[in-house]
Amino acid sequence: MLAEGKLRAHPTYFECVTAVAFEAFARERVDFAVIEVGLGGRLDATNIITPVVSVVTRIDFDHENFLGHSLLEITGEKAGILKHGVPAVIAEQYPEAREVLLQRAAELYCPVTEPAAVFQVENERMEDGCVRATVSELGGVRSYELKPQLRGQFQLKNAMNALAVAQVLQDRGYQVSSGNIERGIGTAEWPGRLERLQERPDVYLDGAHNPGAARELARFLEDNFHGRKVFMVFGAMRDKAVDEVTGMLFPHAYEVLFTAPRNPRAISAEQLAEMAGHHAGKYSVHADAEEAMEAALAKAGTKDAVFITGSLYLVGQLRHAWKGRRKVASK
Repeated sequence: MLAEGKLRAHPTYFECVTAVAFEAFARERVDFAVIEVGLGGRLDATNIITPVVSVVTRIDFDHENFLGHSLLEITGEKAGILKHGVPAVIAEQYPEAREVLLQRAAELYCPVTEPAAVFQVENERMEDGCVRATVSELGGVRSYELKPQLRGQFQLKNAMNALAVAQVLQDRGYQVSSGNIERGIGTAEWPGRLERLQERPDVYLDGAHNPGAARELARFLEDNFHGRKVFMVFGAMRDKAVDEVTGMLFPHAYEVLFTAPRNPRAISAEQLAEMAGHHAGKYSVHADAEEAMEAALAKAGTKDAVFITGSLYLVGQLRHAWKGRRKVASK
């Protein structure tokens, strides 16, 4: 296509992967495809489709160098996924972000569902770090017992977003039963998001790399690991809000082990320590990520915990290393 002049430039890696994904979904004739944007929305490679329903989860600061340095600018880019007449599920937002989204939805005549406004939550409780609740329609008859196996109190809001999407599909004639919804939410898996790899000591992977995700991880640590020694293996990319993220996370760590994933965009362990070491009560520097994980495991007692966080690239690399480690141990 380049030789024929049909493309002005070589597609990016993400554009190629997106095209391959669309082709794979088409060949498999999937019933539903859940398509998540890569960055922003308006100009994202995924934004060539017209969906059955659009979903905007909670918007926070991330990728500011590309999307803008204010919440209004970032939300404007995210609102670019809304399509004329297509129903939209809009999660609970900061007031200024909500205003931008609702205005754009009105301009495009998008029917809007806001889960926080249409559902009521009862009997909310936590079990082993997982939220449980009864969620009912306000003024309606439908009620659901939501029991996500994903850890973190914030997963209730994610589950309510999914519930709202399922109801939109129901209202449009799709055969999605209440049992389907409850089972789907109860069995969903999310590798690398508060994923527990083992117990005694507890080992968790969490790809928190922006302030919003770090805030939720900090809350999880406060609620579940207060008073316990947490050894935090941390790496980050150059374009992230490192000072803000580490300022939220490191007060919950007994020791931080700075490292770097194998990625050209990663901050070196030494530089990361210079940037964020002042937030840690105690820290060490490990250039090799696998060595950092092993060092944390060696230091942790059975009642302690190891958290690997700061970068999805770090989480992916060490999740792969963990699988290899378990295979060797089982031989």
